[in-house]
Amino acid sequence: MRILYITGSYLPYVSGVTLSIKNFKEELENLGHEVILLAPWVPGFKDQERNVRRYPAVPVPFFKDFSIPLPFLFPKVFSLIFKEHFDLIHVHHPFYIGSFAWLVARLKKIPLVFSYHTRYDSEFVGALKSRAVKKLTVDWVNAFCKKVDLIIANSRFTEKYLRERDRTLSIAVIPNGIKKPESQSLDQRSKKAFLRDIGLTETNVVCLCVSRLSREKNLELAIKSLLFLPENFFLLIAGQGPYEKKLKDLARDLGLGSRIKFLGKQSQEDLVRFYQVADVFVYPSFSETQGLVVFEASSFGLPSATLDSDLSNEVFLTKTLKSTAVDPEGFAQTIKAAYGIGGSQSKSLRNWSEGFTTESLAKHLAVEYKKVVDVFRLNQTGWQSWSVNPDSWFRFPRNRFNPLYKTNYEVEVKDRDRKKSKIVGWNSWTAFGFDVSEEKVLLQADWLKQHPRIPVDYLVIDDGWTRWGDWLSPDRKKFPQGLKNVHEEIKKRGLKPGIWMAPFLVEEKSELFKLHQLWLAKYKDGPIDGLQMVPIVEAFSIFIPEIGRYLLDFKKPEVWSFIFKSIDHLVSDLGFKLLKLDFLFSPYFYPGISPKEASEAVQKLLKYVKEKHSDVFTIGCGCPLSDAMGLVDAMRIGPDVLVAPLFSNMTFPINHWKIKKIKENVSRREWTERFWLLDPDVFVCRKGIGLMKKDILSLRDSIKRADGLVFLGDDLTKLNDQEIDNYIFPLFQ
Repeated sequence: MRILYITGSYLPYVSGVTLSIKNFKEELENLGHEVILLAPWVPGFKDQERNVRRYPAVPVPFFKDFSIPLPFLFPKVFSLIFKEHFDLIHVHHPFYIGSFAWLVARLKKIPLVFSYHTRYDSEFVGALKSRAVKKLTVDWVNAFCKKVDLIIANSRFTEKYLRERDRTLSIAVIPNGIKKPESQSLDQRSKKAFLRDIGLTETNVVCLCVSRLSREKNLELAIKSLLFLPENFFLLIAGQGPYEKKLKDLARDLGLGSRIKFLGKQSQEDLVRFYQVADVFVYPSFSETQGLVVFEASSFGLPSATLDSDLSNEVFLTKTLKSTAVDPEGFAQTIKAAYGIGGSQSKSLRNWSEGFTTESLAKHLAVEYKKVVDVFRLNQTGWQSWSVNPDSWFRFPRNRFNPLYKTNYEVEVKDRDRKKSKIVGWNSWTAFGFDVSEEKVLLQADWLKQHPRIPVDYLVIDDGWTRWGDWLSPDRKKFPQGLKNVHEEIKKRGLKPGIWMAPFLVEEKSELFKLHQLWLAKYKDGPIDGLQMVPIVEAFSIFIPEIGRYLLDFKKPEVWSFIFKSIDHLVSDLGFKLLKLDFLFSPYFYPGISPKEASEAVQKLLKYVKEKHSDVFTIGCGCPLSDAMGLVDAMRIGPDVLVAPLFSNMTFPINHWKIKKIKENVSRREWTERFWLLDPDVFVCRKGIGLMKKDILSLRDSIKRADGLVFLGDDLTKLNDQEIDNYIFPLFQ
């Protein structure tokens, strides 16, 4: 992949964020990816690493390590961005530079990933003393989070915090990571010499704190705790920041000037030595979302004293000693206890820290990148099976567009099962519509047996075999002998039987609707339309109940039990070898649902079938594409070939348009063959449906180009020899 990193701060400024960016960039490059880093220009600094591009920035007068980014003023930035190809953009700051990254991502039509590094509502964020300013900042960050495609949270508690504010966010948890130290310890002579250089001896207990010197880091607590520690305890503070003078003044006023050493900004190489000679690591911050320096300290076997916080409870777990007291005396006791267990825990701490190295975490990050690129690209072809556009200001019909306007990127991207090969079949829908019957189906089977040159494997009974929801019993007027008998008769003719169902929907005339009103999803005391077609169709459903289809409340366990029982009945009891699962988009129209919840409902259904009935061939139809990757054997990739259920000359203009769109969708979605076999819908060539020869040939070419499923959709007994010779046989050549 080719990845564009955009950041508002970078080397020579050293922080947890800048080091994380540098380390991940290096490890991703080691994995074979190309990372271009766009960072603010720093006067007098020359980059030594490759692929770092600088943009104009104005230094902040009161803090020299920060600058105001001005990428819009640099033509080379636009040349880089718009002339070069990138698979995705990863931005590390939510404000001005974040808005710039979002604009670029939308213009280039590539996904935007955002690393959530800082909680701006923390009590300790010093720059946000004003309540109004803090609220404005937090609102800005929350709004920015809504606009990105994927958020990288650096801990579970950060993920929890974000989800509490917005359930629609797609989040992956990946800690920022550390570099595994090349050398974890010093020999005794080198340690003694280094301590002597900084004015200490081996009898001193060295407490180390590595931090930006700012209000939110709560370093006053570490300084004051020294008052309650023995005289041989010394505190080394590495870092710089706007609170440096205040902290030095505090140390002097408390009479601790000789026991506290402010080391200033240290290079990563120099920090290694301080980690090697320290006895205990001190971490008094409340506001952290990652605790990178604690992982770093642990990689050197250092025990850490931390505060009891969300981060320490959910990330550090038992690997640090936590102080429940926030007063200096209580924290001092925690530091003493950490010092006491030092040597005995060193090996355990080193082993634990290896799970947080950028070397291992970069592999996870690369997987998330690949996933977001695949899902984003998939949705650029349209939301669900029948969609022909990714989005439109005129969302018509409604079921072609995601009603939640957000994609769930927390899906598992799997390639299709290569054991399932392409199949050939016949489907009843465009031949008979709702008027399918046992007699008509078996006539097709007889015809196919008499025409062995047409290599059909499956015979699929589509919509019309029962009322929606009554999946446990067929319409006895149409199938008087029952489905089991039809299944056996199809098998006798050397074919495999398949069946259609819409598992999430129910119709008003069904027994299920009458007997289980509590199973219906409701909104304002009424059932929810599951088709989401067009308002006129919904209006007609009031007068013609056969048209109305309503959503089951899949949040209820008993509904899932019924859905699974229905699938088991069709597959295990009746023996159908193919399931066509339709209208799978309907959970997205459940009021108040989040993209993740709707997506999980679709995946729950598909995973059940795949895991329990792995030998059954599954076709997804009306299905949100990104929810089914690797979970179905085939996917419809375009609209129905004919307007249903009319199937007449009257619908010619629309049928002509549909065939054109099928051709376009095959072209756009050919690459999705890695996730499923392509199903461009059935081939039809009969008279009376308003198709001209060029339409029929265009449809045939599209089906052949898709190189996936080939299904016939005519009443085969009514085709003449010319139609068979001119259209059907060439389909299989």
